[in-house]
Amino acid sequence: MLSAEVVNDEIIAKLKDLSEESRKAVLEYIECLKNKRKDKTIKLLKKTSGGWKGLVDAEKLKCDIYSDRLISTRAGVKF
Repeated sequence: MLSAEVVNDEIIAKLKDLSEESRKAVLEYIECLKNKRKDKTIKLLKKTSGGWKGLVDAEKLKCDIYSDRLISTRAGVKF
């Protein structure tokens, strides 16, 4: 499998070979794909927000997390 750096270098090399107009079109298409993905993510987050409400007692969860941080997981280490 190629590393991300090698793939990026290949993409940049191929973009340099394109005409200015074609390069611009490719970059606009990439930007469009990013926006679509971002819009889809936001839509899904809005759709699912609050779905866990009432299933978890947030205050108890926070207390449990803070108390668990005080527990030593190493032998012989005392606070």
